[in-house]
Amino acid sequence: MGLVLSKEEIKKRYKQYENGYKLLDVKLVYAMFTTTMDAVERLLPPPLEPADTLACTAFVAEYPKTNFIPSYNEAAVFIPCQYKGEAGSYCLAMPVTTDIAMIGGREVYGYPKKIAEKISITRHGNEVHGLCVRHGVPIVEIKGTLEGKLDERTGGGPHFVIKSILDEKAVGPRKNPLLLRQVNPTKFGKVEFGEGTLKFGKSKYDYLHELPVDQVMMITYMENGTITMPPGEVVAEIDADEYAPYHFIKYDWEP
Repeated sequence: MGLVLSKEEIKKRYKQYENGYKLLDVKLVYAMFTTTMDAVERLLPPPLEPADTLACTAFVAEYPKTNFIPSYNEAAVFIPCQYKGEAGSYCLAMPVTTDIAMIGGREVYGYPKKIAEKISITRHGNEVHGLCVRHGVPIVEIKGTLEGKLDERTGGGPHFVIKSILDEKAVGPRKNPLLLRQVNPTKFGKVEFGEGTLKFGKSKYDYLHELPVDQVMMITYMENGTITMPPGEVVAEIDADEYAPYHFIKYDWEP
C-alpha cells in the first residue's frame, strides 16, 4: 500500500468489500418515536414523499469490530418517507467518532456524516443511556428502562440517502446529485425492550431540535449484533437546485 495503488491492490480491495462492509459485535440503543406531518413534509427533499406513518427512529451505536476500519461509534436520526410507493427512511444526521467512518459513509453511500467528540452507551442494571455530544452539545440523548426480551426482530425498510458534494463555489451541490437506496441487513443478537425518553439538544451546528418528538413508543437495546452494508443502488438523479436547501445537513456553517 502507498500513495498510489497498484492494479493488484485495487483488485484485492474490491474483493474484500464486494459483498459489503460488516459491523460486528454491535451494541445499540434505539428509540422509535412519532413526529408531526408538518415536520416530515418540510424536511424531506424531493423526490422523496411522506410515508403513511409518522414513526421515526434514532439510535446510538458502538461498533467494536469491523471488516474495513478500526472501531468507531455512531448516532443517527431517520424520518419516514417513500419513493415511488416504496416505504423507507431518510437520514437527517449520522455523527461518527472517526474520520474514516465519516469519509466512507459520505463518499460511498451518501449518509450525512459529521465528526462528534463523544458517542457512548452505558448500562446500569436495567437502565440504558445512549449519548451523542457534538460541539459540546448533547444533540442526541436516549434514556430507557428495559422491561423484557424480544424473541423475534425483523429489519426495517430501505434507507434513502442523497449522494452529493458541494460545487466549486461552495454555495450548493454539484449537478446531478444521486438518490441511493440502501438496505442494511441486520443479524440481531440479544435484544431487550422498554420505555424511555429521547431528546435532541439545541445547537447552532446541528438542527435536530427542529424535529418534534411527539411520543416515544419504544426503546430497544441490542448486544452482539451484526450489520452488513452491501453496495447501494442508484435509483434516480435529482435536480441540484431543488436539493440545494437540504444539502447543508452535511456541513457546519455560521452565517
